[in-house]
Amino acid sequence: MNEPDPTGGSTEDPTVKPATPSPDLANYTPPVPTAAKAPVITPPAVDSPEEARRIHFKIAPETVDATTTNGAIAPFNTRFLAGLIDIFLGVGLYSGCLWLLPSFIDSKLGFLLNVGYLLTRDCLPFLGGQSVGKKAMGLMTVTADGKSLVGNWPPGLIRNAVLLIPLFPLIEVFILLTREEKPERGRRLGDEWAATKVVIHKPEPPPEP
Repeated sequence: MNEPDPTGGSTEDPTVKPATPSPDLANYTPPVPTAAKAPVITPPAVDSPEEARRIHFKIAPETVDATTTNGAIAPFNTRFLAGLIDIFLGVGLYSGCLWLLPSFIDSKLGFLLNVGYLLTRDCLPFLGGQSVGKKAMGLMTVTADGKSLVGNWPPGLIRNAVLLIPLFPLIEVFILLTREEKPERGRRLGDEWAATKVVIHKPEPPPEP
């Protein structure tokens, strides 16, 4: 027990700290954090649609779809459909000759038209270097350095002649499928021997007025 100090001073123990009053939790309001402001990006001024496309590619390149870009390697599915269209066209030429001119000579003519088209379909000038099937699917066969095969007959003949060998087209389909995830994607054996590749080639939209 603390005894009174005869001098009138306090006799409390200095080591004992006074009790701190508890905060009033009912009236306590927590501080509201201030949200950080996002930086404002001002798009650069452009003078033409071409410049706008280049700027958009630099800002958001992930929005560019490589499967629809001219010059990109053609995907297997569209390439396969283009081949089927060309085969049906060749068979149609042969059947048309037999129907219009049914004779032994005309059957040979139909066969020559069929084979001739399948061999030269990627080099014909009046088709612009695109076979009917490739034109329908937006594809084109070009050299390894990207040049058109219009009038360039040797590569076109080499890459297509191997497809006339029995069962070899099945081998080429297998090669294309097994190379889908490899660096040589999109190049079958005929393309390697002829130094060619099949790329996406779609006409550019007309400029806006």
